[in-house]
Amino acid sequence: MKTDRKNGSPRGLGATGMIALLVTGMLLAGIWLVPPVFSGGRRESPANGDRTAPDKVVIGFQAIPNGEIVAKNLGWVEEVMPVPVQWIQFNSGSELNAAVAAGSVDIGLGGSSTTVAAVAQGVPAEIVWIQNIIGDNEALVVRRDSPIRQVSDLAGRRVAAPFGATTHYHLMVALELAGLDPSELTIMDMTPQDMRAAWQRGDIDAGFVWEPTLAAMLEMDGRVLVTSGEIAAQGYLTGDITIARRGFAERYPHLVEQYLRAQIRAVELILSDPDEAASAIAREFSLDQAEARRQMDSLVFVPGHEQPQALADLADVFVATGEFLAAQRSIRSAPDRSVFADAINSTYVEGALATAP
Repeated sequence: MKTDRKNGSPRGLGATGMIALLVTGMLLAGIWLVPPVFSGGRRESPANGDRTAPDKVVIGFQAIPNGEIVAKNLGWVEEVMPVPVQWIQFNSGSELNAAVAAGSVDIGLGGSSTTVAAVAQGVPAEIVWIQNIIGDNEALVVRRDSPIRQVSDLAGRRVAAPFGATTHYHLMVALELAGLDPSELTIMDMTPQDMRAAWQRGDIDAGFVWEPTLAAMLEMDGRVLVTSGEIAAQGYLTGDITIARRGFAERYPHLVEQYLRAQIRAVELILSDPDEAASAIAREFSLDQAEARRQMDSLVFVPGHEQPQALADLADVFVATGEFLAAQRSIRSAPDRSVFADAINSTYVEGALATAP
């Protein structure tokens, strides 16, 4: 298990290849319970939709140092939208799913595990963009002086994770890989903000969380036990995914495309001028430049031209995630691959690419 962290650099070119390699590895390992077929990810969207516009577009975001935050800080979404944009922060993808199901959010970001849950639960949404592939920006943290040296040492301990989030999923995977039954420890549902406070008070022994809370916990006598990147390398890929409420996307496909134009631009900036992109993240999160760059560098970014194929490949990753979540009883049953493929719609990003300057 990993006990320290490495700084990297913005990774984008070949991100689709990373997904394909992990999918191949999962196939060789016999993880798939249904035959993978690389089709789907593309479906006809309304030819024109409603060319009028709503009073506003409501976007749900999370505090993750990715392209959406860059676009938000630089005002690029507002620049391309013909109507006002309202940004609402969520602490987890589960919260976002509830808001989308209620019709109160039009476009939003959630982790891949909560996106799988959304599909399984019938949330009326389409998967339209991969914000990032998760690497070392999510990790399981223990006390620096703790006797916990491997995941199996968590028996009898109090461990926090936001239920339904990618870190909760990876915590459960880590326990399974270590041969530790979840009943042997106390797993507590906490938002990143609550986890940080509980860590400071000494109420928990470990927490699986993402940046910037991860950095804060490490600064408060924390030590990394294992990262999401290491767990992904064993066949359990996670990422942050943008979904669009189906009713909104079908009525206003051009607005989804405009949102994605801003995301394409943001990823291009991250890959071509990472320091400038990190400056936007630093302003948004009140971080210094170096720390913002470090956090951003822990993610893998998928450029616009790679998104259609990456989205198609995502269906196979979701099948494996769904089977695991169903086995853990986190969802009632795992959807078939065809259900995931139907939820993925790359026509919006294709439209955004076609109209990008």
